[in-house]
Amino acid sequence: MNMKRSGIVGVLLLVLVMGALLAGCGGGEAAWTEFKSEEGGFSILMPGTPTEETQTQETELGGIDVHMFTYEEDDVAYMIGYNVLPAAILEASPADPMLDGACDGQVSSVNGTEVSRQEITLGAYPGRDLEIRVDNTDGITTLHSRIFLVEDKLYQVMVVGRDGQSAAADTTKFLDSFKLLEE
Repeated sequence: MNMKRSGIVGVLLLVLVMGALLAGCGGGEAAWTEFKSEEGGFSILMPGTPTEETQTQETELGGIDVHMFTYEEDDVAYMIGYNVLPAAILEASPADPMLDGACDGQVSSVNGTEVSRQEITLGAYPGRDLEIRVDNTDGITTLHSRIFLVEDKLYQVMVVGRDGQSAAADTTKFLDSFKLLEE
């Protein structure tokens, strides 16, 4: 993947990460329920009702809509984002370099240190499991994400929280519950 396309993916990831950090409905503890996005083609368990936001990110190939669903409680943000990639990007790069570029974009957008990266799959679709550590003036923040390329959609499922959150049971529950809807 060339640097321009890698940069596009990085910018999209920055938008998604910032949405996870800034958006949310806050509040107390809620029961975990299934959240579905028919348009996004997925379902996931959420600890509350997420806020929804769509932003258009301008790129050299035109505008790309970034869809974000975020729920925040205490010091933890649960987020799922997706965007539909233009055919030109998909034709120019195989999945593995694109997914690795998305991981690199997440690490650089939060100015963090990569803790781990693993190749994973969602059925037949390739993905990455990524953990990032960010040292802040007020402590350590962790970001645990799973990124999947499903046909023309790039999905990012993330949990952002204080040190240790990436290994918490709720993080695993959230990440493991991501499923594609049957068509």
